[in-house]
Amino acid sequence: MRTLSTIAMLFLLCLTTVGQNQQAEVAKIRKAYTAAKADADKAAKGTDTMLGHMEVTSQHLEPGIGPKKETLHYYFRRTEDKTTGMYRYLPFLITRKYNIAARDFYEEFLYIDNDEGLNFFFQKNGDNETRYYYWSTNGGGSHKAIKGESMLDEVFALRLSSDISEAFHRLMNRDY
Repeated sequence: MRTLSTIAMLFLLCLTTVGQNQQAEVAKIRKAYTAAKADADKAAKGTDTMLGHMEVTSQHLEPGIGPKKETLHYYFRRTEDKTTGMYRYLPFLITRKYNIAARDFYEEFLYIDNDEGLNFFFQKNGDNETRYYYWSTNGGGSHKAIKGESMLDEVFALRLSSDISEAFHRLMNRDY
């Protein structure tokens, strides 16, 4: 009987430790998000030479849906490659606003360290909100908070993030 109670106590201790680690990682990402939003404001105003902002907008008529407009805002940092001496630009926050028929969507992608991939994804559609927090490469450690109905799962959010980030790099970091 003692063995069973010892195993149960160890299991509960592991769950508590995992929960505390998860809360600490989410708090770290929220703090980085607050800093990124402040840096995005500076980038949009052009008050910091190390920060930049790029807007990409597309408009077209989608069969069966009607007019579709999508706007991406890339907020990025300028870094210098020590080997080549060339500037590289790394996005730290990407926002995306688009419509599907009469429904409007808004998304945010946060990269704390761009080499590690996506750290936070947010999507809003009417009263529905989805938040995914990632703290290890390729979403190995994650937490989700969903209000209402989620339109994307964690894996698709990572894939979308990769596609949108790659588009930025193709536009801004072309090496000829």
